[in-house]
Amino acid sequence: MTATRDSAETLAAAVDRTRAGAGLAALPQVGLLTLENEDVRRWAHGMFTNHIKGLEPGQGNRNCMCDDRGRVGGIADVYCLAEDQLLLVLDGVDAAWFAERYKMFLMLDDIEVDEVEDATLLTLQGPSTDGVLAIVGLPLPAAPHAHLLHEGVRVLRKDRTGLGGVDLIVPNDALEDWRTRLLDAGAHLLDPSTLDALRILAAQVSWPRDGTDKSMVHELALNEECCNFSKGCYVGQEVINRIDVKGQVQKRLTLVRLEGPLPELPAEVVLEGAPVGRLTSGADLGDHTVALGVIRKKAWEPGTTLDVNGTTATVG
Repeated sequence: MTATRDSAETLAAAVDRTRAGAGLAALPQVGLLTLENEDVRRWAHGMFTNHIKGLEPGQGNRNCMCDDRGRVGGIADVYCLAEDQLLLVLDGVDAAWFAERYKMFLMLDDIEVDEVEDATLLTLQGPSTDGVLAIVGLPLPAAPHAHLLHEGVRVLRKDRTGLGGVDLIVPNDALEDWRTRLLDAGAHLLDPSTLDALRILAAQVSWPRDGTDKSMVHELALNEECCNFSKGCYVGQEVINRIDVKGQVQKRLTLVRLEGPLPELPAEVVLEGAPVGRLTSGADLGDHTVALGVIRKKAWEPGTTLDVNGTTATVG
């Protein structure tokens, strides 16, 4: 399924359309893995940043995959399928990266890893998502990252735009049928640039585009969603918890609005003649431009005026 925006429809109009309805996009580039072992929840609990050991089937949460210095290497939504099986929806990394990153740990604990190759991830985003699901007869998981299986389709509560939404893992042999049913139920095709613009407006990070090999969880504004600060030891915990307790966050992901067109990215951000960060994601919405970047603390205050390649930008 390839979504293309009608040439007569501007990006701003496409954004507004999804804000008022429900947009459907295929994300075949997103990696899907299952991890299986009678002790897999304990294993993942010690590897990732969120509380996984206590997850029950039908529950899930978002996690960062960090090194022992607390630096982000990847992101994943983790869903408990059974007491001995987890589903990982990878974000910004692929199955090969995961296998290499955790090779030794997987072998030591005899964790079985399988890439899901017979299904594709669809995402349905927008305030009309619930209504579309009701029309096609798919159940609606109530809580964030809750999930249900119905007619071979796994419905995962996942907000990728700040508008509410779900991810759908659909068997490839039923993909076209479900696509048609969802569109007939009132969804519209959501092209990649519109999905990305909505993500930016919601100030959600795109990994690794908005980060570096030295990025920390707090800098990417992932600490609240991805970290449990009362759980036991995990890879990177000492550094991450110290940053959280001491409030030592000197830079973080920040939304800015530019008065001119979107510059070539990445673009340096300047405050009073001094560099304070860089913009890494952006969208030109016609009458204004929005962008995201990791910016230093002294430039966080909403309304702060910045300079980006000679163009005025305002925080917030």
